Amino acid sequence: MSSDYAMIREAIPHGNLRFHMMLHEFASDPARRERVSLHWHEEYELLCVTEGGGEMHCNGRSFPVRTGDILFINSGFVHSLSSEPGIPLVFYAIDFGRELISSYGSDAIQQEYINRQCTGELVFRDHIRPQEALWSAIHPPMEEIRRSCQPDPGTAMNPASGKELLIKADLLRIWYYLCANPATNIEASDQRNDRAMELTKKILRYIRESCAGPLSLSDLAREFSMSEGQFCRFFKSQINMTAVEYINYCRIGEACELLRSGRALSISDAALSAGYSNISYFNRMFRRYMHCTPGEFQRSCRSTSS
Repeated sequence: MSSDYAMIREAIPHGNLRFHMMLHEFASDPARRERVSLHWHEEYELLCVTEGGGEMHCNGRSFPVRTGDILFINSGFVHSLSSEPGIPLVFYAIDFGRELISSYGSDAIQQEYINRQCTGELVFRDHIRPQEALWSAIHPPMEEIRRSCQPDPGTAMNPASGKELLIKADLLRIWYYLCANPATNIEASDQRNDRAMELTKKILRYIRESCAGPLSLSDLAREFSMSEGQFCRFFKSQINMTAVEYINYCRIGEACELLRSGRALSISDAALSAGYSNISYFNRMFRRYMHCTPGEFQRSCRSTSS
């Protein structure tokens, strides 16, 4: 549960300094609307939906995704995934650091294909569907990377060990096709909103750090020099949920971690430590977000650890 409610900057390691890449296979919980909580990371991400569908929220935009769709998530973009309860959403994601595809020095490849993307001069398509020619070019190397990351039967070695060159070659092939099929001017303008993205990160970080205490919409608006109405409209446009919903999301996540870890002696202690002074409201919010009572969640954690 704690990984679902990590700080807004994702702390999960994506490989290591020797080979900065990691593949994640993820089957989301169909009982929950929020399938992947709001986060960002320095790595690029290529994501392929393998079953079901939902909605991607990325850098202030939202769009539907379906089985087979490929998403490119740029470095530093705030993103999350949601889906209606009962609908599956299964995918794999390839996260990799920029240095894995960069050249040493500033050769023509670095200047033309890496630096131009880093500065925003070259903007990639972020949603590629199976019927498109670009999909047919990048889906096979993505699947090759996926196969290369599967461990050999009966071994406990690093899944990518011995196949790093193949993986890097496939990443460069994908990068080539993304460069050769950039976003249109309209698509690029939709993605470019650096000031809004940086402000969004500051707001999310502030809420995470402050939500255990009293925190009102007027407090948030004042902190970020907006009227309450301006703040609410901006937050909803960027995050696709209201500020109150996000505060509750963070607080319930903290309560889950307290109950899971045993650091809270009682449910009321968990509620108070997470920022709730009204226990009945806490119970109502807990059921809304977790689809069970705090007591049921605590008993489930105990039975799992025993």
